[in-house]
Amino acid sequence: MLIFKMHPMRKQLLLYIMLPGLMSLAACNKFLDVKPKGVIIASTINDYEAMLNDVDIVNSFGLTSPLLATDDVTDLSLSPRNQVSAPANLYFWNPYINASPEKPDIWLDLYKRIANLNVVTEGVLSAENGTMKKKQQLYAEALTGKVFCYMHLLSFFSPAYDPKTANSVYGVPYITSTDISVPTPERPALEQSYQQLINDLQRAIPDLEETNINNTRPTKTVAYALLSRLFMNMQDYPRALKYADLVIANGKAAVVNYNQYLGRSLPPTNNSPEEILVRYANNLTFRYAADLINCYDTTADLRIRFFAKRNIAGNPGALNYSNFLSYNPNRGITYPEILLNKAECLARQGDITAAMDIVNNDIRKNRFTPARYQELTATSREEAITAVLAERRRELAFKGVRWMDMKRLDQDKRMPAVRRIAADGVTVLATLEPGSLRYTYQIPLQVQSFNPYMPLNKQ
Repeated sequence: MLIFKMHPMRKQLLLYIMLPGLMSLAACNKFLDVKPKGVIIASTINDYEAMLNDVDIVNSFGLTSPLLATDDVTDLSLSPRNQVSAPANLYFWNPYINASPEKPDIWLDLYKRIANLNVVTEGVLSAENGTMKKKQQLYAEALTGKVFCYMHLLSFFSPAYDPKTANSVYGVPYITSTDISVPTPERPALEQSYQQLINDLQRAIPDLEETNINNTRPTKTVAYALLSRLFMNMQDYPRALKYADLVIANGKAAVVNYNQYLGRSLPPTNNSPEEILVRYANNLTFRYAADLINCYDTTADLRIRFFAKRNIAGNPGALNYSNFLSYNPNRGITYPEILLNKAECLARQGDITAAMDIVNNDIRKNRFTPARYQELTATSREEAITAVLAERRRELAFKGVRWMDMKRLDQDKRMPAVRRIAADGVTVLATLEPGSLRYTYQIPLQVQSFNPYMPLNKQ
């Protein structure tokens, strides 16, 4: 049972929300016998809209530790022996992110947001005021926001999608109720989880607006972008292309030309034309993994100029990715991601010219000065796929999508082994092999303790 405070500058809206497996059911039932004095229960359109506008609760994507699972990051401060450390467990791909029955990292953060959004989907259609059109819009926005959270839950706690096995492995519980007396739903098949998310987005689209008051609020374009990402994860490239085209068709697809910002800051997250859906992350610094930095021309690529720093404390001489921007960085969805989705889909279907045109003219020309720009070329389908994937890694590094890409590419036999190297530059501390079960983290121990019959992932 949690109390969430909304908007400190306005009247507080306090909501009591169940999170799966976090409290004794008996204790919760007893608590619910008495309505807390002074608590405002969401009842009006303004109440529900406040939830959708709240950066800290619903729109915040403050997860930074999940980046540690990817091959973008090197962290020499972590030890494989420190299994009480969630960052270390993520970084070394240990089965449990939390090795004791404590607050379950990632799982809790995402289900907490889902719980807030469930308040909207469960109550907004019967709000005391507002038009039915507005109620349906807010319902659709909350439904879309939940899909974003579930996609990340699936990426960490379920195997990668494979149509041959998706009916025989597990997804994650799909929570829709705020009633804490309702048992946690069973883990569905992974296929069912994906179909649920597809259905949710398709259900939401008719009621979503073309534009919204800010880029943290879902629109039709956001739903199309999520569908494109979802189908990329499913390796359903024709449908991923279909929805990428629908995103681009809105006429707003933009890639910021970094040449126009030399000597000054890039546009802030909340005002950048690149951002489709903003989910804020904390400003933090990460050390580039060696094989990632080797993907860049570090003397010419403006992405390095804007985002990389040297001589940061604790990493002397290392090249570090710095997120210290005017506004917190985005871990949501951007137009460059969707353009690269389209480029990869085109390359996979053999349209080499169109794929490379996106890579060169939409992405790279905006990331190099004219004097240092070099066009990439490909003469075969395989060369085009390789070029697109390399540009995707450069462009989307530290953006929150790499773990999904790693799992997808592992299914496609395109992910090499990933190694964690000690400070001596030689000793291998851990290896994530192709096809490894370590691509899936285990259901948290605390969740297991309250749901003893929940199926676990293979280890």
